[in-house]
Amino acid sequence: MKIRSIQEKQLFNLLSFAAKTQFGKKHSFGGIQSYKDFTQKVPISFYNDISAQIEDLKKGVSDLFWHGDVSKFAVSAGTSGKGKHLPLTTQRLQSDRVFMRKVAKSYLRQRPNIFSLWGTHISLPGILEEKDGFEIGEISAFTAQHAPWWLRPFQLISTDELNRLPFSQKVDRIINKAAEKDVRVITAVPSWLLTIFQRLLKSTGANSIAEIWPNLQLLVCGGVKLANYRPHLEQLLGNPGIDFIETYGASEGYFSFTDDLQQNDMKLVIDNDIFYEFIPNPLPDQDSLSIQETVPLWQVETGVPYAMIVSTNAGLWRYGLNDIIKFTQTDPPRIEVLGRVSEMLDDYGEALYAYEAAQALRETTKAENMAVDAFTVGASLEKGSSVPRHFWFLQTSGPVHPDTLNRLAKNLDSILCENNRHYAIRRESDALGMPECYSITQQKISLWMEENDKNKAQGKLPAILRDESDIQFFKKM
Repeated sequence: MKIRSIQEKQLFNLLSFAAKTQFGKKHSFGGIQSYKDFTQKVPISFYNDISAQIEDLKKGVSDLFWHGDVSKFAVSAGTSGKGKHLPLTTQRLQSDRVFMRKVAKSYLRQRPNIFSLWGTHISLPGILEEKDGFEIGEISAFTAQHAPWWLRPFQLISTDELNRLPFSQKVDRIINKAAEKDVRVITAVPSWLLTIFQRLLKSTGANSIAEIWPNLQLLVCGGVKLANYRPHLEQLLGNPGIDFIETYGASEGYFSFTDDLQQNDMKLVIDNDIFYEFIPNPLPDQDSLSIQETVPLWQVETGVPYAMIVSTNAGLWRYGLNDIIKFTQTDPPRIEVLGRVSEMLDDYGEALYAYEAAQALRETTKAENMAVDAFTVGASLEKGSSVPRHFWFLQTSGPVHPDTLNRLAKNLDSILCENNRHYAIRRESDALGMPECYSITQQKISLWMEENDKNKAQGKLPAILRDESDIQFFKKM
């Protein structure tokens, strides 16, 4: 009951504050007395449903979704000129600061020696731009901009400078300045940590990051799943005593973080002006999601894949995220992020979710005692071939023998046939050929990201490749 009372308090505080907005009046916020009322009066929404009003917010229209004006927007996808631009209210930014304080307090309870962090801190935020009277950029840039004042003297490079630099220049500046510093804390997306570590080792000739930064104590990671990168990062670090904290956040808000350094799941923050709903076993298209029934946080179950719906003090109401999570524990709630709702490979009827692919890959590489940091998979019916097949591109630290890649392909195929009925039917009927595996490096991924305008703080390799040209790009590598 405690979870329910906390979450209902969040909901009714949000409704009360926004009752006199245009959205609040339209959906009779003042008459909502229960969660059931809320679901009946307010529809599930996605970006396309509110994009026109967000353009109005940029023009200075106030009191649309939330009380007051909005002058800051977080880029949820694409570049600052394209993609989804979500509103950041003063209250939302304050809640993000509260979230970061929770992360810091949780860590210091487990590692009370604060002086172990007394040294240089490195962060790798996104870019902020000013346009027509408003600010727009990645959420990491806003978070860095509003970091506590007492952290600023520790920063290797000021956040004001980093927020304005193109991304390749950020990385170059960090590498050029950091090698001789006493670095204690790094905050970055795991894929960029990998790039920085590899480039530092190459430029210094060191055997491990511990030789360069012997006092490095803490890595704070978000943006992509840490578990995919952690084994390789640990190998490069050469110091088993370094702590990892994973945060799960997005332009819509910050949701969970590592509160126990011995566990891989995360604590869901339920008292920070976000009301959660969940769609069990979600289908991969918005039309289906918008009509599926939701359950509130106090009714979720462990082990079930859920799409997450949030209502927040940024003025997002029953807004659908593109993430699939599962609960490892319900009281208090703890979660793992499985993947993206839209990340399903179904070009030839195989209906393969990215999180299913990731699970199969983990089982396969574990049997080979092989470290894979990230992967992407696409389907193609190549010229001269009688059937389509899946092409898997696996990020590894170096070349992998063709025999190993062939074994991986066969084992992946076997696991997927066992776990995914749609895939199995198409393989058994010869409607889908044996998959092929390829090894790629972080450098090649970075080149692809640069060519596709994804070279930014939250830029990442998609789990599913949609374009034939991308599949051919990685095959040629």
